[in-house]
Amino acid sequence: MTTDSVNKLLANFDDLASKTDDVNIQFLIRAIKLHAELTDARIGDLEQTVVALLKK
Repeated sequence: MTTDSVNKLLANFDDLASKTDDVNIQFLIRAIKLHAELTDARIGDLEQTVVALLKK
């Protein structure tokens, strides 16, 4: 995914969280967003590792 598409996806999580008054639902949405951010970071690291290995 491109940086723009990731940013749009993460913004959608914020938008969803702001549309509910239930703090439990907000917490769940924020937890899913955090998971998405961590997954994106790990995939980015993995991608860089693969590229480095292929250049050897």
